[in-house]
Amino acid sequence: MPKVAKLKDKWKSKVWIEVLAPDFFGNISLAKIPADEEQAAVGRVVPVAYYQINPENPENNNIKLYLQIVKVENLKAKTIVKRIEYAREVYRAMIRRGSSLVEWIGDYKTSDSMDVRIHISMFTPERINWSRMHKMRLAAHKVLSESVPNLTYDQLVVKLLDRSLLDQAVSEAKKIYPVKNYVLLSLKLLTKVVKPVEAPAAQE
Repeated sequence: MPKVAKLKDKWKSKVWIEVLAPDFFGNISLAKIPADEEQAAVGRVVPVAYYQINPENPENNNIKLYLQIVKVENLKAKTIVKRIEYAREVYRAMIRRGSSLVEWIGDYKTSDSMDVRIHISMFTPERINWSRMHKMRLAAHKVLSESVPNLTYDQLVVKLLDRSLLDQAVSEAKKIYPVKNYVLLSLKLLTKVVKPVEAPAAQE
């Protein structure tokens, strides 16, 4: 019995933090998480389906956003998109025999000095040789290398999620060979935006 009481007391001492979407998504409420105190939640990463933010398209269920808490005030957590990932099981189902998978992974810097890694995948209707695949990768890179430095990180996230930047990159690749399907497999924010919380100094 004492152990049960102790467990209840532990949860009773927790505070519940309301996790908000980033500013450009309207700061909508997405989840509530427990923490020992407000500042202990800073730096934590909370996964949510993009569908929770934009339910207009059912396919948004296949996109997961990893939101990192950067600030907490009055039990409300401000977040930034730390990572975007496409559902792996859905992605694997796109791969078909007789077609080629053309992938591009590149590192870029946004206009507000955020380092990012973008991974896109393109599927051709038929198998193609290495030379064409290489040219398609370079075509996609050309668009990204010209566009990303002119966008803030927030603008980049929006343009990748609404597929407008992805459409531009793939349209350039299509000049080399037709593309049947394509997805943003992942976006990673490489720049650290949250400093680790320092442990309190031990008292002598």
